[in-house]
Amino acid sequence: MKTILNFKTGNYLFRSGIFLLVSFPVLSSILFLFSIFISTYKNYKNFLSDKWNYPFFLASFFLILSVFISSLGPFSNKIDSWSNYLNWVSLFNWLPLFFCIWAFKPYLYSSKSRKIILLLLLSGSVPLIISGFLQVFFNIHGPFEIFNGLIIWFQREGEPGLTGLFNNRNYASLWFTILWPICLAILSQRKNGSKFFIYIFSISIISSIYLTYSRNGLINLFLSSLIFLKGSFSIWLFLLLILLITLLIAAITNIFPLSIKEFAINIFPSKLIARFSIFENLEVFTSNARFSIWLSAIDFIKERPFLGWGAASFPILYEMKHDMCCYKSFLQWYAHTHNIQLEMALNYGLPFSFLVNSTLIIVFYKSFKKIFIFKKKDISLEKINLNKFDKAWWTASFSFFFSQIFDVQYYEPRLNIIFWIFISGLIINIQNPERKIYNLK
Repeated sequence: MKTILNFKTGNYLFRSGIFLLVSFPVLSSILFLFSIFISTYKNYKNFLSDKWNYPFFLASFFLILSVFISSLGPFSNKIDSWSNYLNWVSLFNWLPLFFCIWAFKPYLYSSKSRKIILLLLLSGSVPLIISGFLQVFFNIHGPFEIFNGLIIWFQREGEPGLTGLFNNRNYASLWFTILWPICLAILSQRKNGSKFFIYIFSISIISSIYLTYSRNGLINLFLSSLIFLKGSFSIWLFLLLILLITLLIAAITNIFPLSIKEFAINIFPSKLIARFSIFENLEVFTSNARFSIWLSAIDFIKERPFLGWGAASFPILYEMKHDMCCYKSFLQWYAHTHNIQLEMALNYGLPFSFLVNSTLIIVFYKSFKKIFIFKKKDISLEKINLNKFDKAWWTASFSFFFSQIFDVQYYEPRLNIIFWIFISGLIINIQNPERKIYNLK
């Protein structure tokens, strides 16, 4: 048994789970579970000594306390059509993943190991890219099911944008924006060699983000490029992105000459222009449904600031207040708060939301200083190249976090697991990976 329960086996299972995550999430989850069991078996003595576990301990306490107290009659939210069962089930969106932050650390202990994870993530996403192109260009739609529905590839028909293997185009868009910094890291490597395939990958990813018609995706594409890129290559790519954004602004506003506006309108699909039409003027922008959702969420939070209303309560509360169904159309989606900070506070209370998000901000701040303030003097070419992948790791993590300000894709299992893997990698980077703090035998 001891010959099986070792780091080498756990590492192989973990990396296999990464590769299969987007295309076979059920199998991937099983592989992750076995890798977690092995890392816990080998390193359980280090669990309490890891100080980065403490804020997540406390957040878990507030979470369980909120759910438990809310299940008591005097403290119930008094919503007739809501079930407290949802509250208890929702714990699985958080508690196991908090534990994964610690459990995955042994597999992310070095820049080399994190580089391999990113490359596996990129190569494992080939089925997603292919499925998206089949959906858009060849009208091949699903959903396709195997193992009696255990694995489903969606490729939905009638969706306004590319979804690929995901149930929603915004999920697909976020996954592609996670992949984009990995492409940049490979393209910026300081070594000779053919980069034909990564150019194909990069074009495919940019095209896929574009075809999702996701505002979040295009904003994240620009943001992640801005964060990551430096040097001559990045200048040209950055200028190209500036040009595309300028043309998009010209298409949806009247601040440019009519000839430029007409030229821009002819370049972009009407569906994409419609998605950004809310920015046409301030009145249209502020009347968008998201503002109503955010303001309503804040009002609800004020009523139960410490306990929250419970998981999946927002659509019921919103319909009670506005007499509007939460699933009216894809342009009016009221099933959640469209902001993860508000979502956490509304569901479980302000203490939980504040503690988790403040901890994440600290992780981003500390890891940014270590990764991006990188002194190249007397540093080997190998370390400089590995640092590019650490930058891609940070950029992908932050892009995910940033996108949750305007939407909530967190509840898609493939997305939330990769996010916490990213956070685990950032924390182990902060903890001085050169020091051997895990039993990796």
